[in-house]
Amino acid sequence: MKLMNFRDHLKKRLDKDEIKELEKQAQIEHEALKLLQHDVAAVIAEHMEENGISFNELIRNLGISPTQGAKIKKGEANLTFASLAHIAGYLGKKPHIVFS
Repeated sequence: MKLMNFRDHLKKRLDKDEIKELEKQAQIEHEALKLLQHDVAAVIAEHMEENGISFNELIRNLGISPTQGAKIKKGEANLTFASLAHIAGYLGKKPHIVFS
């Protein structure tokens, strides 16, 4: 039995306009995730610089693994709301999401 790739499966089930809408939504989601990751990385970097905090201190203070800390610093972490709230509490900040 030959397996279809995802795009072929979509073409069989959806029309061109529906596929285009799905692709548009996926692009918006991707951009939103990247912006959030960048913003968290920037506020972490700023906090570390202003307070002279090393990477090891950061991960110890947040109670996270070095791998997770590195992903956060690089803007690659896929954080939950609970993780964002934990980081905000550590930073003494209140996060605010704006949809534009």
